[in-house]
Amino acid sequence: MGMPEVRIEDYLGRKTLILGDVNTGKTTLSRGLLEALCRQGFGGRTAVVDMAPEIPETLARARGIPGAGGRLIPPEGCGVLYLGGWLEPPRLSSNSEEEAMQKARRNRREIEGLLRRLDLEPREILFINDVSLYLQAGGADALMPRIERADTVVANGYWGERLGGGLLSGCERSEMQRLRGCFDRMGRTLILEGPPVADH
Repeated sequence: MGMPEVRIEDYLGRKTLILGDVNTGKTTLSRGLLEALCRQGFGGRTAVVDMAPEIPETLARARGIPGAGGRLIPPEGCGVLYLGGWLEPPRLSSNSEEEAMQKARRNRREIEGLLRRLDLEPREILFINDVSLYLQAGGADALMPRIERADTVVANGYWGERLGGGLLSGCERSEMQRLRGCFDRMGRTLILEGPPVADH
C-alpha cells in the first residue's frame, strides 16, 4: 500500500514521538519523512540512531507478526549520519524472562555506544528508530538531553499489546510513558492505529 507524500513542514522544528502497535506503520512514516528531507537537501543536517533489532522473517512469521520492525536506512549519498548496530529482539528470541532481560541489557550497552557517537557529531535533525528497544533496560532520562539538543526530532516506538507482558514489557512501558511526557511537554505524540497511513 503506497503512502501519500509526507509534508516535512509538519515536522521541521518540532519534536514528534510516533507510537503504535506492531505493523501500524511507525517506521514507514519515519522513512517517508527521512526520504523527503533528503530530497530537499537536509541530509547533511540529519542523524539517525537506529535501534531496530534484527528480526529474521522466519521468526516474525512464527510469532504471528510478519513484517514487524525494520531499519531506517537513509538514501545513499545524502549525507545523513547513520548510527546502527547489531541488536536482538529480546521478547521474540528468548525462552525465558531472564534470557530476555539479559539480551535487553546487552542491547542497552550497544545503544549507549551509538548515543556516545551521536554526542561527538550532533545534528540539528534527529531520528530515533524503535526507541522502545533501549527503554526495555535503559532509562528515558538518558535520551532526553539528546532530544532537547536537536531542533527537530522524530522518534518512533512500540506501544501496544501484541507482544505480551512480563517484566521487560513493564519496564519498557513505564519508561515510554516518561518519554511520552517529555515529548508532550516539548512537542507532540502521534498514536498510529491500524494499517500504515501517512499522516495523523
